[in-house]
Amino acid sequence: MTETILALIPSYGLWVIFLTLLLCSMAIPVPGSMLMIAAGSFASTGDIDLYLAMGVAYAGYVMGDQTAYRVAYIAGPHLVGRFRKSKKAGAMIGRAERLLEKRGVLAVFLSHTVISPVGPWVSYLCGAAQMKWLHFSVASLIGAACWVAAYGLLGYYFADRLAELAQLANDGMGFIAAFAVAAGAGWWLWASWRRYRERVVSEETAEGQSRQEMEEKGQKI
Repeated sequence: MTETILALIPSYGLWVIFLTLLLCSMAIPVPGSMLMIAAGSFASTGDIDLYLAMGVAYAGYVMGDQTAYRVAYIAGPHLVGRFRKSKKAGAMIGRAERLLEKRGVLAVFLSHTVISPVGPWVSYLCGAAQMKWLHFSVASLIGAACWVAAYGLLGYYFADRLAELAQLANDGMGFIAAFAVAAGAGWWLWASWRRYRERVVSEETAEGQSRQEMEEKGQKI
């Protein structure tokens, strides 16, 4: 299947990328990580535009994510119960459940970056458990962006080693790159939040001082 999908990229590049990532994020067994690496490789030779390919991949990833969440939200635990009957899916669901129990919303982000094989199942579980849509969406959007960027850039800058990258992706070592991007994104979010809190505290302090000065002036009058 992998060879067939990759062969379609030169002719139907963006559509293939979009549909593959859409299906992959809904737990349909298609080679999403390998395709993203290949897309970066094709971009390095000028066959497709890198940023356009990553944008289309991101759109497919997010749409599949949201579909999985919404379907499970409506269908409820019954849908997850049916998935459990499959030996392979059941094992993945078990890993996803343990991750959610241990990490909560952070599990959504982690499952879309460093442990992406369980990502679709986490999305289904979040929907079935009726996790707040905003919490799920924020974590999944950031995680999907990190994943797409990591694999796309990996393929782009190491296009001459596509065979080795394919093996790394199959072995799970490609998650190292995703983790690096995820760590950078996490640091940026933390730094942004810290700056925001400092600004809020500064404004509150200034407002308090201004109010105190006005009160003192009123007492003098």
